[in-house]
Amino acid sequence: MRILLVNDDGILAPGLSALHEAVADMGEVTVVAPETPQSAAGRSLTLHGPIVCNHVHVGGEFHGVSVAGRPVDCVKLAIRELMDEKPDLVLSGINAGENVGVNVFYSGTVAAGAEGALFGIPSVAFSLACTGEMDFHRAGQLCREVLDNLLAAQIARGELVNVNIPALSQSSPRGVRVAPQSTAAVSETYHRKVDADGRMIFRLDGNFEHGPQETETDVTALADGFITVTPLMSDMTDRNRLGHFQQCQWD
Repeated sequence: MRILLVNDDGILAPGLSALHEAVADMGEVTVVAPETPQSAAGRSLTLHGPIVCNHVHVGGEFHGVSVAGRPVDCVKLAIRELMDEKPDLVLSGINAGENVGVNVFYSGTVAAGAEGALFGIPSVAFSLACTGEMDFHRAGQLCREVLDNLLAAQIARGELVNVNIPALSQSSPRGVRVAPQSTAAVSETYHRKVDADGRMIFRLDGNFEHGPQETETDVTALADGFITVTPLMSDMTDRNRLGHFQQCQWD
């Protein structure tokens, strides 16, 4: 099996090393990851200017290619230019911080997986909830267990699955829950100040809270200590409304 391994925290991130360690025995693993952290990069691309790539040896653990660009750049370059053959599987992560609810729309980790899915490749994005101490080694083992189950369930061509590991403890995780993505809004705060020239300067506070939840979403399941598994779709068409607009009289 040929596996493409990417992330958004950068090629030196401990989560990437942990995921590589967890899947190294599955086949030929190619690592192509951003040179620097790209959190919340979403589906952005480098359109203007060159993208510099370098071969690197990370911590004596693996060889990879660092990309001075976005997570989506990494996937595109890997498949179009850097790999001799198209990968059989794209894995993204392990992200330092959960990607549930509306955060999925901003996540570079999920975006990298989504790009793999657009190429028709089964893709899985992995994230670990933030705590004071993050045990990426254990998280990697859990990601591998989930991945083995996904492969046994025959994850489909072009399918994207978003997996989140809860904050780890002796009693967590409590199990696995397959749950839908929450679309509830989040509350967030900007810190504002005015500089000496009278310009307004804003900084987004890194702390936020999810709004009121429906029961059994990825947000609630993760908060309850469960690993969450959420299949996502690249097709954003609202098919319930498609027919309505098709029936409109368009002058």
